[in-house]
Amino acid sequence: MEPKKILFVSHDANRAGSQLLLLQLLRLLKERGVPMHLLLCNGGELESEFEEVISMTRLYQTYKVASNPFTGKLLKKVNLYKLYQDRSVQRVNEKIVFELEQQNIGLVFVNSIANSGVYHDFLKFLHHLPLVLFVHELAMSVKVYSHEKTLNFLLKKTDHLIAVSHAVAAYYIKKYDYPEKHVSTFTLIDHEHIDRKLKTIQRDILEKTYKIPKDAIVIGGCGNAEWRKGNDIFNWIAKRVIHKTHPLPVYFVWVGAGPQHQIYELIESDIRLMGLSDRIILVPPTSHALDYINRFDVLLLSSREDPYPLVVLEAALQEIPVVCFEDAGGAPELIESDAGFVVPYMDISAASEAVIQLVLDPTLRDTLGQNGRKKVLERHNTEKSVGSIEAIIQKYLPLQVSEQHNQ
Repeated sequence: MEPKKILFVSHDANRAGSQLLLLQLLRLLKERGVPMHLLLCNGGELESEFEEVISMTRLYQTYKVASNPFTGKLLKKVNLYKLYQDRSVQRVNEKIVFELEQQNIGLVFVNSIANSGVYHDFLKFLHHLPLVLFVHELAMSVKVYSHEKTLNFLLKKTDHLIAVSHAVAAYYIKKYDYPEKHVSTFTLIDHEHIDRKLKTIQRDILEKTYKIPKDAIVIGGCGNAEWRKGNDIFNWIAKRVIHKTHPLPVYFVWVGAGPQHQIYELIESDIRLMGLSDRIILVPPTSHALDYINRFDVLLLSSREDPYPLVVLEAALQEIPVVCFEDAGGAPELIESDAGFVVPYMDISAASEAVIQLVLDPTLRDTLGQNGRKKVLERHNTEKSVGSIEAIIQKYLPLQVSEQHNQ
C-alpha cells in the first residue's frame, strides 16, 4: 500500500525567509525518506529548486484560464464572460482537487499564516486531517498576509504550532489564546549546506560589481524593501555612522531592494538627497545573496518587526556580528550580549553607536562573530531540528520512512 503523504502548503516560491526555510526543510526530510507533496499557491524564482526536491501541484495556474479573443468579446457582450471564467476556474479547481486526492494525504503542513485563505477556502476536503502550522509572522505581517476570519479558523484547526522564535510563540499564545502545550519553538538552518555553498561563493562580488574599495568596511542589511524591514531606518543610521567615522571607507549595502518594491523609489530618493549614493548601495533581489552577505563586516537588522530572519542565522554562521532592536522579533534571543548588540527599540542613536563601535574595533567584531557561529551550531543543530519536526509529524501521522518512499 502506498504510504500516507504530508501535504506541504507554500503561499509562493519567492526568495524570502519562510520559503527558503521550507526549501531547506524539504531537502532534509527527503534525505530521511519522508513521503511528501507540495501545494504551491503562487510562483516565484525558487520554483525550480522546489521542483528538484518534491512533487508539486500548482494552484496558481487556476487563475490563468482565458477564452480566445473572439469568444471572449462575444461572451462579454451577452454578460456571460464572468460566468464562463467562473466555470472554467471551477473545472480547473476540480482537477486540482482530484490530483491532490490521488496523493493519499495523511497530514497537512501549512508553512506561514499567509496560507490561511487557501486552507479555509480551497482545502475544505482536507479539513478532517491533522494539521501542523509553521508560523513565521508577527502582528504587522499578520495584518498584511491574512484575514482575521481565515486565520482564526486555521489556528482552530491546528493540532500543533511551530514558531520560529519565543517572541513569535508568545504572540500566538497571548493574542490568539493558542494552547501553549501544543507549541514548539525552533527554527531550522542547514549549516552544512551553507558551509558547502560558502566554499564556492564570489568573495569580492561588491568590489567587482559596485567598485567599492578592497579595504571597505561593509555594514549590511538584507530582505525585500518594505516598511516592516526598516529600510528608511537603515539609511538614517548609515548617515550618522558615515558622518562620524569619516574618513574611514564605511559602506552600507542592502541586499534585496529592487524597483519592484513599492518603497524603492522613496528610499533611493532619500539616499540621493542625503548625498550618499556612493556609500549606500541597493542590490536588487538575487540568488547570490550569500556572496554579498559574506562580504559584510556587520549585519544591521533595522527591522521594526522580524520574527527570526534567516539572514541573522546566515550572518552568524559566517562569524558576522549583528546589531538589532529589542522587542522587534526573535533576533535578540540569539544575539544577546555576546554576538552583537541589542539596542532599545527604534533607538537610532544607540544603533549608530553600536555600529560605530564595531567599525572601530575589528577584534571585537571577530570575537562577537565567533560567538554567533558557536551559538547557531549549538542551538540550531540541523539534525536535532529536523528530528524535532519529524517527531511532531510522527505524532499525527506515523510513518515507516525509507528512501524509496519519496521516489
